[in-house]
Amino acid sequence: MIEKVFIIMFSMDSYTQRAIAKYPNRALDIAKSYEQRKVNAKIRLVNRLRKCQIDSKSIPNPIERINIVGGWYGNILIPLLDTMINFKEINFYELDAEALSIAQNIFFPNRFNITWIHADATMLDFTGNDKLTINTSCEHMTPLRIDKGYIALQSNDYTDVQDHINCVDSPEELAEQYNLSKVWYSDSKDYISYRRFSVIGRI
Repeated sequence: MIEKVFIIMFSMDSYTQRAIAKYPNRALDIAKSYEQRKVNAKIRLVNRLRKCQIDSKSIPNPIERINIVGGWYGNILIPLLDTMINFKEINFYELDAEALSIAQNIFFPNRFNITWIHADATMLDFTGNDKLTINTSCEHMTPLRIDKGYIALQSNDYTDVQDHINCVDSPEELAEQYNLSKVWYSDSKDYISYRRFSVIGRI
């Protein structure tokens, strides 16, 4: 059986140009958000989430709320979710106030189904059987507080980066951090200097 894979191509669109023009101090950081490895990792994760929603029906269809934690600019993940996942609303959590402002006011203005939240997500509770929590930057924070719910995680073993305070050595270790009762997908992708891990499951 041939597996169907959905791919979206990203380029320097007018929103990105506007973001860099208004925030030239963020130009390098915004450019880094388009690194092909980061984009490909999010594409793989959302493709698997779609399979969980459409094929295996492991997650609700539609999802009442998606929590995006540490969403950075949202410029990659949100379009992927819009294209491939059936959901009602997004809560977008970001600790970096300037990145949050760029996401809200430049990349996704007038999005009434997205609530933009400036907060330290590790201090909040994301429990809820109707929620999918996505954290593609687990290496930057301690595990989130979730007693019940659907979850999609990405982390890595790249300990040489100062901001990577919570790296793991395997997708199994990542799943164990969240005490997942079911794991529907896990993988490991090798790069030259590190490995990136993905896990989708339920607590």
